[in-house]
Amino acid sequence: MRPPSQSNSAASQPQTAASAEFHDTDREVIETKIREALETLSQIRVTVMNHESADEQVLQQRVDRLVKGYAEMHTIKDRLNVSVPEEVLAYIRDGRNPDEFTSQFMERVASENQFTNGKIAALTNFKHEFEEKLREFFPEESSARLDRQKPPKVDL
Repeated sequence: MRPPSQSNSAASQPQTAASAEFHDTDREVIETKIREALETLSQIRVTVMNHESADEQVLQQRVDRLVKGYAEMHTIKDRLNVSVPEEVLAYIRDGRNPDEFTSQFMERVASENQFTNGKIAALTNFKHEFEEKLREFFPEESSARLDRQKPPKVDL
């Protein structure tokens, strides 16, 4: 946990290109350290499964490497500003793949996007029909008013 003075100053300062690069580098380092830790854990598992007295020194070296990697990750963690949605953490706690959450989220966003685009198209069609009817039934009043109120055209 950061001391209040650090978290307040970091939140109030805009992120510069240099600080963004610094955070990207830290993120890459953490990702590499996590991969290394997973590899070391796999090696430890193999060493323990094939345990012989000669392997104790190898096992100790691998455990030391794992602890050192965890310590390095611990020193970097405070410099990272990463937020993980609670839903993703729930997926992980339930033993599910977080990529499944991402896939479902993308499908949901695409569906909502299509729905919103449908609403926009319906409202645009309604507006055109409404203006057409206004011009048909109130030609003098509507022409001057509608021509003045034309918003800039936005292509979707």
